[in-house]
Amino acid sequence: MNLRDALKNNLIWGTTADDVPIQKIQFHSNKVAPGDLFVAIPGKEVNGHDFMKQAVQAGAVVLVGEAADPNIEQSILYYQVANARLALAQIASCYYREPSNRHTMIGITGTNGKTTTAHLLYEVLKTAEISCSLIGSVCQRINGNEFDSAQTTPDALQLHQWLDMSQDQVVIMEVSSHGIDQERTSGIDFDFAIFTNLTHDHLDYHDSLERYFATKARLFQQIKGQGEAVVFSGNFWGRKLSEQLLTSRTSVKTYGNRSNDFIRISRVVSESPLEFEICEDQHNFYRVKLPLSGLYNAHNALAAWTTARRMGVNAKSIIQAFRTFPGVPGRFEVYAHPAGAECIVDYAHTPDGFNHFLKTLQTRKMGRLIHLFGFRGNSDPSKREIMLNITTGISDIVILTLDDTKGVDATELIEEMKSMIKQRSNRCLYFIADRTKAIEWAWDQARQGDCIAITGKGHENYENQFELPCRSDRETLNYLFQQYSSNA
Repeated sequence: MNLRDALKNNLIWGTTADDVPIQKIQFHSNKVAPGDLFVAIPGKEVNGHDFMKQAVQAGAVVLVGEAADPNIEQSILYYQVANARLALAQIASCYYREPSNRHTMIGITGTNGKTTTAHLLYEVLKTAEISCSLIGSVCQRINGNEFDSAQTTPDALQLHQWLDMSQDQVVIMEVSSHGIDQERTSGIDFDFAIFTNLTHDHLDYHDSLERYFATKARLFQQIKGQGEAVVFSGNFWGRKLSEQLLTSRTSVKTYGNRSNDFIRISRVVSESPLEFEICEDQHNFYRVKLPLSGLYNAHNALAAWTTARRMGVNAKSIIQAFRTFPGVPGRFEVYAHPAGAECIVDYAHTPDGFNHFLKTLQTRKMGRLIHLFGFRGNSDPSKREIMLNITTGISDIVILTLDDTKGVDATELIEEMKSMIKQRSNRCLYFIADRTKAIEWAWDQARQGDCIAITGKGHENYENQFELPCRSDRETLNYLFQQYSSNA
């Protein structure tokens, strides 16, 4: 393996051996075996450079890092790079023989809508008999096999391993801003890149919306020469991205509600379930039915439609795939309630996500809207007041509870939520710390026509342990229904 060629302009200096035989690539020192290459990744809490000697003791023959003086044996090959995360992606791409070039690569980024858009497009391509891998936040599907996902965008090494393993023609990827910033998708050239939207989120990481946008926009610099951007025009940041891409002569197809969009919604028949008419390329009209709710999901469908059409899929096949779409676990997932209410589990966890989701529920409910959610320990505290203001303006009853504490003291989160409740005179605002007991309380309050909305976790399992023997919001609802049935 020629590391000098793999690292390109990222290389600052390295030992003279150009062709280096290695067994595997590692960036966790406890996984190193004899003959491996170890990349030292500097992190906020753990610095991989501190584990170089451990990697050497385990048998590493090559080390890559950012340190100018790694303080290791002179017999060990060392390459200093400007960016170790980028180096990991570059080396992985080279080691696996640039696996992304063997597929039609589709990357989807945006604050909200990535997962639903990815699953919609996956079903469309499957209906069109195009083999497809899916890499995202809910699950991975590769070569017809499905397994759980640990994060939206996997690390660069895992990602290139999966791309090498995939024998599918197309790979659809959800691409998070963290993934882009941490170089997880570096070394991949995309045939299509989709931008769903950009709203308030992750400002604890990116500091500002402008920096958040700049990170998202980096994905579109990875589009192949003949590739194409698919961009939502109904958002300021989408329009800004389109202008930037057109200036750089990147091919762009927009979707939304504007008359000059490649595809737009021309008429809404029903928001729940969705039924709407679309106009494609100014003169082709189609009627679409989708077993989802909310105009935001109609826009997700437009993103999938646009991409599929640019890939040559016929409209009839797309319409059929939409009509039979099985949904996404933890995304607007409806559960029955014995009193004639309905319970809906959703991943909504941003101000914009709250607004669209809760307003969609307003169009469905006949009774009260009961909304339960919490704050994640390390997730953008600046959005908490905004989210609470949105839901108290829409919901009839709001229940604050714990979400994943993510290393933050639960007492700190509890006191913050109690303080926020005290600052408001809303009598219908409650706090129940234990998430499963909070869901149980909402369940007990519900009556015919009510809607219980449980947001923030979606498909995810709890990281904290709660009183009821359940691992997720979905399990908690099933548990409560079983308890009711056994006592009926």
